[in-house]
Amino acid sequence: MENKKFPVRTDQYWVTEHNFFPEVRSQITPPSEVRIHDVTLREAEQSPHVVLRPDEKMRIYEALDELGVYSIELFPIISEEDKAFAKEICKRKRRAKVVFLCRWFKEEVDFALECGADAVVVEGTGNTEFGKFVLNTSPDQMYKNFVETTLHATKNGLFTSVMPWDSNRGSFEFMERIYKGVVNEGGANHIVIADTFGCAIPWATKFFVNKLQEWCPGVPVEMHAHNDFGMATSVMVSAVAAGAKVVHTAINCLGERAGNAATDEVALALELLLGVKTGVNLDKLYPVSHLIAELAKIPIARNKAVTGDNEFTCESGMVAYCIDKFAKAHVPSQAYNPEVIGRDGFNIILGKMSGAYSVDLKLKSLGYEMTKDQIKDITEIVKNEGSIRKWSLTDNDVVTIAKSYLAKKK
Repeated sequence: MENKKFPVRTDQYWVTEHNFFPEVRSQITPPSEVRIHDVTLREAEQSPHVVLRPDEKMRIYEALDELGVYSIELFPIISEEDKAFAKEICKRKRRAKVVFLCRWFKEEVDFALECGADAVVVEGTGNTEFGKFVLNTSPDQMYKNFVETTLHATKNGLFTSVMPWDSNRGSFEFMERIYKGVVNEGGANHIVIADTFGCAIPWATKFFVNKLQEWCPGVPVEMHAHNDFGMATSVMVSAVAAGAKVVHTAINCLGERAGNAATDEVALALELLLGVKTGVNLDKLYPVSHLIAELAKIPIARNKAVTGDNEFTCESGMVAYCIDKFAKAHVPSQAYNPEVIGRDGFNIILGKMSGAYSVDLKLKSLGYEMTKDQIKDITEIVKNEGSIRKWSLTDNDVVTIAKSYLAKKK
């Protein structure tokens, strides 16, 4: 894709054109569209301390469908309640496809067929060391489990992706055998790389995707990655840059340990940094993110990318000045405007780092017109108060300061 095919600057976002230079694009082969396979409904409850009721899960499914993800994933085998919910969600399916995660057991595939799931992800360890020490299973038995369960699913008409987890820490030769087997003998529709412990750098991810394309020509590759090293989003971007056509993500990074690649971060990065369509309604990212944070009772870190409160909140006087000037010129001051993700504008706060310009802006928004000298005096008061409190000031604090200042000047 050449630079002219993707507008790197609009009135809503402004990203670097370097991503679209021919010298850069010649090194990558991203598809024009990518499917977002959201795993929040499975991985959220694998996050420590999280439990979701069936009605909450249904609300999340509805929100994810409105967001525009291609498919969602369940793991019904956990409990009778989960099985009942799986049946119910299949009855109430919307546009987003319902996919069941099935271990390499045929009876779990049978349950997916019974419920009317749209597809299955057949999973099991791809690491022979895990098979040996934890499952007491030989590589040959692991291979048999994968191939036979995959074949059982595909012969019964289920769209089937196969995910050997921990697939990049085990034997590379064994992974070649597994992937070729599930495709050539099992008829798998898609194959999944699972960076279960988030330890592959982007270049290694690109290499692995290319290897799967070499081993199984024409079979789409999916990517699943965890965030143990804080690289899950970059791993997803690198996988798509190499040609992966489906990414597994979870809202707010929910999932085991440090969680999965974040749906919100990945969708925005793919759309604006790679120019790849995801089908996601970007302006719903912020409200959906905060809805799910509330239901999961896992607060969003202030400094989290995309949906964290700090993303469009500033205290620095110089930054506030720049934001206001760019806004008046209808030019994005950051990589994207808050409205892109469904957030209502910037939040300029006052505190130790504030300057006279932002104090004036705030005072005017609160109904106070001050002279230049008055603003200078109040700015010093605001900076001192912010330093003492070691925090920003609320609008009520600013009103109190303004009233007190004006009263003393009478």
